[in-house]
Amino acid sequence: MSLIPEKQIVISPTLAATIGLHETIMLQLLQECKMHSSPQVHGGLQWTDVHLKQLSKLAPFWSKAEIHRLSFNLAEKGVIILKNDPNNDEQALCFAFNEPVTEIRSNVSKNNYRVKENTITSARADLIKNDWYPSEDALRQLSQLGATREFALQQVPQFVAYWRDKKVPRYSWESKYLKEVWRQWQKLEANNQLRSQQIAIDREWRPSEDAMQILTDKGGISANFVEDAVPEFILYWRERGGVSNTWDTKFIHHVRRQWQFFVGMTERELQPKPITSAWRPKESVYDVLNMANIDRQFAEALLPEFILYWQENGALQSSWSTKFLQYIKGQWARESQTKSLENGYERQIKNDRKGRLRDRSIIDALSDRSWAT
Repeated sequence: MSLIPEKQIVISPTLAATIGLHETIMLQLLQECKMHSSPQVHGGLQWTDVHLKQLSKLAPFWSKAEIHRLSFNLAEKGVIILKNDPNNDEQALCFAFNEPVTEIRSNVSKNNYRVKENTITSARADLIKNDWYPSEDALRQLSQLGATREFALQQVPQFVAYWRDKKVPRYSWESKYLKEVWRQWQKLEANNQLRSQQIAIDREWRPSEDAMQILTDKGGISANFVEDAVPEFILYWRERGGVSNTWDTKFIHHVRRQWQFFVGMTERELQPKPITSAWRPKESVYDVLNMANIDRQFAEALLPEFILYWQENGALQSSWSTKFLQYIKGQWARESQTKSLENGYERQIKNDRKGRLRDRSIIDALSDRSWAT
């Protein structure tokens, strides 16, 4: 790249404050293109054809789409008038400054060309008509920007109705239409891009390290509690069939809600005690299970064997409710992984009694949950 300074673009600060900095730069470039071409007079205006490649060389910092956008902005402000001749190349821009030929004045110097601000006069502004319809040139320009013809035509009735209600006159309704349709198209493309990034959750999904750090290190939530929440979270969203690109965020919210209930229901007695035949979990246990989408009947069906085992075991616990909650969530996760998602938990209880409390592997897993002891 050469270090020799290129030709400078000189603009008016006042004009930039009026129509915008980028629009003023674009206006200066169009004026320069006009000075180096042979404008054709038609309808009292001087029309200039300029190829987009030429503008791209003059303004390499803009894409072709940005050049189109700035041109449309100038046309909407009434500074220039755009007209695409059907015989022109699709990459050509046909424009005229919105001023009669007799009033066109420019200050020409050796190194730059300036547009006098007082040479920009206004054309007559009109209200939009009920039967207004975009020209083929307008549809072609939108096509160059990526908007389909079908989409562009779908916007016409709403565009006309809106501006009829507003009763606001415009210099060029076509320029306004081009800008509005292009904006709507960009919004549609952005939404489609966002949807394309959304995925369904699978059985192998795991929260990211950042999500785990937020929950455990910053949130003070037990890592075991978080791990126990993963299977139920996966099962719930697989049954719902939802898609998202923010599964970590959903999981964090899911765990935090459960943890708040869990902390609120935890009983911390001074002396541990054995379980009795009449023992029943606190009602808040079922509230936490409900947030985990675990049915109450599923938990109640496991209650008798839970009591029986720990009576035979003779262990003492300061909170049997948290111990029961831990077991139910672990059992739900185990059965959901071994059964198809279409089977209800009633069938799982009837047909698969393996892995209950008398299974040694589960007892080992229970004893490894320090947060519940």
